[in-house]
Amino acid sequence: MSYKTILVHADLGAGAEGRIRLAARLARAGAAHLIGSAPTGVSRFIPPATLAAAGPAFAERCAGLRRDAALALARFERLAAEEGVDSAEARLVDDDADAGMALQARYCDLVVVSKAGAVEPPMPDDLPEYLMLTSGRPVLVLPAAHDGRAMDGNAMVAWDGSVEACRAAAGALPLLRAARRATVIGLGDDGDDPSTGAQACDGLAAWLRRQGVAAQPISSPLGGDIGKALLSAAAGADCGLLVMGGYGHARFRELLLGGVTATVLREMTLPVLFAH
Repeated sequence: MSYKTILVHADLGAGAEGRIRLAARLARAGAAHLIGSAPTGVSRFIPPATLAAAGPAFAERCAGLRRDAALALARFERLAAEEGVDSAEARLVDDDADAGMALQARYCDLVVVSKAGAVEPPMPDDLPEYLMLTSGRPVLVLPAAHDGRAMDGNAMVAWDGSVEACRAAAGALPLLRAARRATVIGLGDDGDDPSTGAQACDGLAAWLRRQGVAAQPISSPLGGDIGKALLSAAAGADCGLLVMGGYGHARFRELLLGGVTATVLREMTLPVLFAH
């Protein structure tokens, strides 16, 4: 398995260059098609007649949003060329960022975005959460200050035996194969738990090794504040990537996240691949 289509969010925010460079490097390494998407924030559900009737101020606002998206795509194309991507596509999309990205993600293998605070307004600050819960694809979320460096050092896989964790481990395989070492750690405080204990982590590590990943389990599962403990364990192991299931659900426009997921999204300082 390798990523053959990668979707990256393109905007004018401070995190955009590192995000695009990392996505471009992943695309080049896997000979993948790279799509840079710049949603304007102008909803596709607004009829043209309504736009025309809204007056010149609203029309100018929409035009400004489209100009910003075009500038973001110009930077995407420049960075993709600099990184040597053979197949790249720039998309200016009249849609909300979250819904527009989620729709496109369904035809891709990986989505690359930045955590809240690293995108330019008027982009929503819940974009990673929304994509994780609604896109049906693995979502690689980068910290705001990420500089685009490769994730070929150590990685950590959080394991609790859930469907979400299974999907995350499978969706991260191309990244985990490139890692120097992948550590499997159980989420929970019971070392004998059949889902998170030593035997479960041994089982996942063995499966990962058969997939070409240099994987090893660690014996003691995490307890207490699991989100903070997980981030601390990743930092202690000098990891450049964390892989975990994303928990929660989307009810209309309300995103209800599990506690561990919310903590990691809020406090992460390394790239995290989520799958739901």
